[in-house]
Amino acid sequence: MKLSTLGLALSMTVAAAIASIACTAPVELDGGSEKRSTKAGGDDDDDSSGTKTGDDGTKVVTTKTGIPCDVDAILKKNCQTCHGEEPVSGANTSLVTWDDMMKAGPGAQSDKKVWELVKARIHDDARPMPAAPAERIQGKDLEVMEKWFADGATSSEATCTAEAPADAVKPLGCKVDTVLKASEKFTMPPNAALDSYMCFGVDVNVPKKRHVIGLAPNVDNKRIVHHILLFQTEKAEASKPFECDAFGSAAWKLVAGWAPGGNNLELPPEAGFPQNAGTTHWVLQIHYNNATNASGQQDNSGYSLCTTDELRPNDAGVLAFGSTKIDLPPRSETTIKCDYTLNDKFNGVKMFNASPHMHTRGLAMSTERLAGGNGAPQPVFEQKNFSFEAQSNYPIDVSVQKGDVMRTRCKYKNPGDTKIGFGEGTNDEMCFNFIGYYPAIPDRTPLGLPLFTWVTPSAMAKCSTE
Repeated sequence: MKLSTLGLALSMTVAAAIASIACTAPVELDGGSEKRSTKAGGDDDDDSSGTKTGDDGTKVVTTKTGIPCDVDAILKKNCQTCHGEEPVSGANTSLVTWDDMMKAGPGAQSDKKVWELVKARIHDDARPMPAAPAERIQGKDLEVMEKWFADGATSSEATCTAEAPADAVKPLGCKVDTVLKASEKFTMPPNAALDSYMCFGVDVNVPKKRHVIGLAPNVDNKRIVHHILLFQTEKAEASKPFECDAFGSAAWKLVAGWAPGGNNLELPPEAGFPQNAGTTHWVLQIHYNNATNASGQQDNSGYSLCTTDELRPNDAGVLAFGSTKIDLPPRSETTIKCDYTLNDKFNGVKMFNASPHMHTRGLAMSTERLAGGNGAPQPVFEQKNFSFEAQSNYPIDVSVQKGDVMRTRCKYKNPGDTKIGFGEGTNDEMCFNFIGYYPAIPDRTPLGLPLFTWVTPSAMAKCSTE
């Protein structure tokens, strides 16, 4: 493989959804449509949205939306985190009122009403909604929805009280002491493309080494932010937002990321991401989705870090298992199996987090460990129903040794008439399972040659088609 080709492969890395939002009194480091009413009501001590917080911290909201109360409660619980009054995280449809449900579907789906599309997605095993890591609607809740669909999605005059939709991102449990953000806001230009990728750098100076033990994005404008990636780099980058490649640079080291459905990452007590004495160069990349043609919208999203000078026993790192070799024939279902044999640098390595990533043709992903290379496969991680729309991180607890084989499978369905290969675009495909681990294995890039980096397990895996 030519160095330029390998560099391109290294640059094609993705939204590993490894994190979410912020907490208390941090020190901020600058890097350098009309709202519709849901007729909220309630007691006099309710806030303006009709929301009350109980003694146990549960938020309850009283609304009159035209939807029967049993159905309304299910939608609040399962759908409205993204499909609220103002859709967020790339969602383009509200699922709040009966009027919302009676509208024509968006774009090419305009021949159906929104409630019919909801029914279809609830039953779509390939692209279910709610998407992983959320649980699918099932049991009594599914029976309620099925009856409502069978009755033609009838309206109701009832005023309903139910648990409020959950926040898209939740606060960290650790104390945030650093916030990374750009030196000025990003403004969505007129007639912007559907997808825009903007980067900015932030330098952090510390007198002695610290460990980052918790990470979470601060999503400022949920209407246009789709995902955020966090990197460490060898040199400073501009503090003002600038256009960048969809998956950063081959020279940037991925640390964390967030995408719809993602959650926070608080590292195990044995490890932390290193922030060494002197200057650490951070780069954030933000993917903006302009599904609602939101010209003029501004955003100042960033990242929150919990750090400590009480160093943990190990530095943590991230590796990408999977493949950079993808060839999906037209009108096919394809499973790619990739084996990567661990060398002696992996003796005693502990893996604590998995974050799968494919694109829109991805159906499922799994990673197994074969002890000694030929032992019985030990499950490391499996996602039977992958969703590009909701990517998250999952806790794992696996120890590995020299000679073990990490086997990753990615399953795809290509319904189109053209072949699909590996690439950074949504119409291309990827097969990456981002694994958080410790102790971190140092990169080896003599004379710029990437002998070992975090993408090596994918670039050098032995792959076959099943």
